[in-house]
Amino acid sequence: MTGKHTERTAAENRVTTKEAAGVAAYDALADAGCTSIVTTTPHQTRGTWIVPATSTEGSWRVHIDPRTGSTRIVQVQS
Repeated sequence: MTGKHTERTAAENRVTTKEAAGVAAYDALADAGCTSIVTTTPHQTRGTWIVPATSTEGSWRVHIDPRTGSTRIVQVQS
């Protein structure tokens, strides 16, 4: 799953709040086949939301483009 992209295509998929970032991250991980997903507080850098998360399959960071809603899932190495 490392580096998997999930494209959200509609302009209304902009991610402008922490709540929307958490939902987008959860949805991206669920679409990638993860189960028992728990997201923690999203934070925004200059051009990306970053949402830490865990699941049965491991620990993740979901990077979200706030303009397009495009996501990238990165597995966290322990």
